[in-house]
Amino acid sequence: MKATLKPDFLVHDIAGEQILIGGGEQINFSKMLMLNETSAFLINELKKQAATDEELALRLAENYEVDMEVARRDVQELLRQLEEQGVAVLE
Repeated sequence: MKATLKPDFLVHDIAGEQILIGGGEQINFSKMLMLNETSAFLINELKKQAATDEELALRLAENYEVDMEVARRDVQELLRQLEEQGVAVLE
């Protein structure tokens, strides 16, 4: 599946925590998501360009030296959550 991050979402560093928040005119603070290091990495990768879950899993596995199968599961779970929150579009 291919994932695209909606353009009005930004990653901010607030008090040392990575936070994903909508950056549009109507900021909805109930849509703020705290990110761990790997989810922030993946979201920043998606901000650069749309990517497939396989491409993201490969980048995650290479950058964090994790097993490819673990990376695939983690990426798919993150993308599912982002889609549910209205942050990403999956094709």
